[in-house]
Amino acid sequence: MKFIHAADLHLDTPFQGLTGLPAELQQRILAAPLASLERLVDLALAEKVDFVLLVGDLFDRAQQSVQAQAALMVQLERLNAAQIPVILSFGNHDYQPDDADWHFPANVHAFGSQVETVTLTTAAQTKVAITGFSYAQRWLTTSMGGQFPLKMTDADYQIGMWHGQTGTAGDHYAPFSVGELLQKHYDYWALGHIHQRQELNAMPPIEYPGNLQGRQRNETGEKGCLLVTSTADHQLKPVFKSLATIIWQDWTPTLTSELSRSALLTQLTDQLNTTMTTPTQLVNIQLPATCQLTADAELAWSQGALLHQLQAATDGKNWWPVALQRPSTTESTALSFDGAAETWEQVGQNVVTTEQVAVLADRLLDEPFLTAALLEDMTSAQWQQRVLTLLTDHYQLTRQKDGPDDAD
Repeated sequence: MKFIHAADLHLDTPFQGLTGLPAELQQRILAAPLASLERLVDLALAEKVDFVLLVGDLFDRAQQSVQAQAALMVQLERLNAAQIPVILSFGNHDYQPDDADWHFPANVHAFGSQVETVTLTTAAQTKVAITGFSYAQRWLTTSMGGQFPLKMTDADYQIGMWHGQTGTAGDHYAPFSVGELLQKHYDYWALGHIHQRQELNAMPPIEYPGNLQGRQRNETGEKGCLLVTSTADHQLKPVFKSLATIIWQDWTPTLTSELSRSALLTQLTDQLNTTMTTPTQLVNIQLPATCQLTADAELAWSQGALLHQLQAATDGKNWWPVALQRPSTTESTALSFDGAAETWEQVGQNVVTTEQVAVLADRLLDEPFLTAALLEDMTSAQWQQRVLTLLTDHYQLTRQKDGPDDAD
């Protein structure tokens, strides 16, 4: 016997923490949840599985878009054409009242809000009982364990489907304990709700497959489903299968010594090109503690200019830098006008030059709203001169501070 266990598809999901994406990458990201679902069905067909379990949160919200519903129906019809049954439940995100009007294909069984058991017989004449429930509202605080029956005596295998998390009665998401599940003597527990793949018990397996597609920066690594196969000794063995087309990744480059702005950009770009291959990686970059930055690189990092330049260097590659971070320290390294005199002196000598200010002014004028506001009554050259004068005056003023009567 062989089946697929998946959960938390979150079709129609809003990806979070992304700005300034190129149009082509934006389209790939918007299509990613549906692409992962299509890959799941491809896997089911290729492996000739006996059935598919979808354990809650198929959609990201209780009211779904027509596009998401249509995309799900297309994939369910593909499984129907191959005579592969689908057992599904609704979770806390896509909760549905019992009278919801769904017109699923004939191969689909959707659980209602009360625990129930369906049985099916595989092509090899293996009898499988599958027990589960759906959410009828966003929160489900009562324990559902009492509604689950003990394993059926005439079933070869019994599988429980549960969208929730460990906890105690009163918690919001169908709380349960591992011991409570084990008391039912089922052969496999197919869980949903937690977006990180994890195993709560090995024998029998009590498994979270994680979500099908990472949606934000804390949902890192490969995402997909579990392909579960029976063994000669009547065990069920899950194996993870990666399906996501977009992967969020935390990554630390190999960097040492002091780096200038241009050197840092070059090394980051080279290492990303070598490290980040298909599928597309959304990368949260953490600079190592061994990496020191020159004054110009420090200023560019703190202002976000380094990240902006790195994003501009992607040019259709398989990676996109989401954030560029440095290890926190006990003392702030941020530069300010009223900071230590030695630090400001170094910055003033190296950064506040006519050439650097001209570059800064040009970058500011790349922003349409600033262009409209600042150039309404002056030319670009006049604007550059205004910035130079203001910064130079402020620099000279801070250098002269040496007593209680200093100007503010």
